[in-house]
Amino acid sequence: MRYAVVGMLLLFALGDACSPPANVVGVQDYGRVAGRVLDAMTNRPIPNALVSVGSLYTIHADAMGAFTLRSVAGDQTVTARAPGYTTATADTTIPTDGTVSVGYIRLVPLTAPQGQPTLAPPATPAPVSSAAPTPSGSPEPTSTPSPV
Repeated sequence: MRYAVVGMLLLFALGDACSPPANVVGVQDYGRVAGRVLDAMTNRPIPNALVSVGSLYTIHADAMGAFTLRSVAGDQTVTARAPGYTTATADTTIPTDGTVSVGYIRLVPLTAPQGQPTLAPPATPAPVSSAAPTPSGSPEPTSTPSPV
């Protein structure tokens, strides 16, 4: 019985020694960030645009380009991207247990795929005048022979 009590006390002591100190953050504080992803040229929504905070927190925008993403609270960069558009970012501070709006994130459409040169169509050749020469009057004989 004595060994059982000593063993239990030893387990409790080791258990307390292995637990992290009270001031170590083991659970992150979370908040939410909301906004809309729009085409910068037309102001139309970009459905299914990928919105991310860091590399772990991502969501696709809905049909109206709107999103609400749960993420780690604090200073964060929100990134939006979609095929055929440039990537855009917005810096914000996400409050703990609250929601912040980044407003509109506008993506600029790409005019040509990156790495693909834009070629101009070949020029159409201009018509060339090819009229035959016409003689200018009748030739007149000369009285002096020409030197050889």
